[in-house]
Amino acid sequence: RYNTNSDVIKIHFKIFWYIIFNNKKMKKNIIITGGLGFIGSNLIDYFIKKDFRVINIDKISYSSNFYNTKDFINKKKYKFIKCDINNKKKILKILKFFKPEAIFNLAAETHVDRSIDGPEAFINSNILGIFNLLEAFKAFHKSYKKTKLIHISTDEVYGDVLHGRSNEKYPYKPSSPYAASKASSDHL
Repeated sequence: RYNTNSDVIKIHFKIFWYIIFNNKKMKKNIIITGGLGFIGSNLIDYFIKKDFRVINIDKISYSSNFYNTKDFINKKKYKFIKCDINNKKKILKILKFFKPEAIFNLAAETHVDRSIDGPEAFINSNILGIFNLLEAFKAFHKSYKKTKLIHISTDEVYGDVLHGRSNEKYPYKPSSPYAASKASSDHL
């Protein structure tokens, strides 16, 4: 039984670590999309400390912050690539060049209030962007079957929680364009 998105993330990490540690010949490249955000940059830091080479793909938007990567910007195990996940051809080139063991997708337009004021950016990024990322991954995965893609979502997809916390057993009930766009990407 899983009570939160963090439980699912922990399970993904356990599966990922099992795969990595049981195949010593694997290169240790990880791609993180949306790595200039708060969560993405912390995930990058985590993997660099675990001796992985991390490729950060970020389109650089209002929520991107290079300050978040200041501690590892000049490290050999870190590479930044400016790219929108909607650019399917460039994403596929990046995947083929780096041949990552895993891709963690944290790229997203965020914030409920912003989505109400301007939902188009959320549709473009959180739905179409994820679709294009998945299409690039599908083409790449034909030749590189061991690579895993882990998509990170939000508890907002379950709607407004009036008491306690969200639960992944709850039905999807998005209540904003942000939540609806994330729910859509979860279903792709």
